[in-house]
Amino acid sequence: MNNSVTDYRRTLIRLSKVLEKKHFFIVGLTRPGTIWLQHAINAHPDACCKGEGHFTNALFPLLGRAYADYNKHMLTDKARMEAAGISAANPGRTAAYSNDDVRFLMATASALTLDRWAGDDEVSCIGEKTPEHALNLDNLVEVFPDALIIHVIRDGRDEAVSVYDYNMKMNPEGFTEKFGNLATFAESFAGNWTRAVGAARYFGRSYGDNYMEIRCEDLYTEASPDVERMCRFLGLEDDSETVSQCVEAGRRIAFPDGIIGQWKDRFDAETNTAFTRQAGELLKLLEYTLS
Repeated sequence: MNNSVTDYRRTLIRLSKVLEKKHFFIVGLTRPGTIWLQHAINAHPDACCKGEGHFTNALFPLLGRAYADYNKHMLTDKARMEAAGISAANPGRTAAYSNDDVRFLMATASALTLDRWAGDDEVSCIGEKTPEHALNLDNLVEVFPDALIIHVIRDGRDEAVSVYDYNMKMNPEGFTEKFGNLATFAESFAGNWTRAVGAARYFGRSYGDNYMEIRCEDLYTEASPDVERMCRFLGLEDDSETVSQCVEAGRRIAFPDGIIGQWKDRFDAETNTAFTRQAGELLKLLEYTLS
């Protein structure tokens, strides 16, 4: 038998085992919070969470367009052959991918990523962390209908400062050309933060017990209760020793830009007004103080 065919079959068998596991996704526009939680979960002996797959904001759209283009090509080819009166002789030329086919292929592509991260580890729970999934959870659960969603929420003003500083380090000239000052950026970011948090929470209301929220601030103060709650949510062992192990792994990755209330030292009146104009109602709903 051809070695490539043998390898493909082995890969499919391995991926079927990956797809049988429990899947979870960490989402939310908070760089320190989602990374903190990723490392905490990955420290659990029965879980794996090692990176960002960017499934909903990169992989799925790219695959969707590719299959749509292919289907369009096949339909055009079918019409050409029917016009020539030879379609009956080539029934296979009408082949195209259905929506179910595309979802299966997206799941298979995602499983390849998850499998590389898990390796030979015998875990019952495997997941990934992509903050941008917060905006596309409906698409995510179309491919992973039983997925468990962990939404990490952080005060958007603190996150705005963190993202602003990060971009100023990475590309100061280009960033300041687009956003002249912190106030301009804060208003733009506030809109994005409101949409992402609002979209994930709206999704969560209809997704029931497969959705949970964690406050980033709690991870930096008293993390054990939330980590224990997360373990129960994922169906993982939640004894005190295991929870402590997970908490320590999260703390080791803590970023300096995770400081709670850092916005108070950076926001002037203009910046505060700009952010509150876009996100004041959500801040109040989440019970973040406005001053």
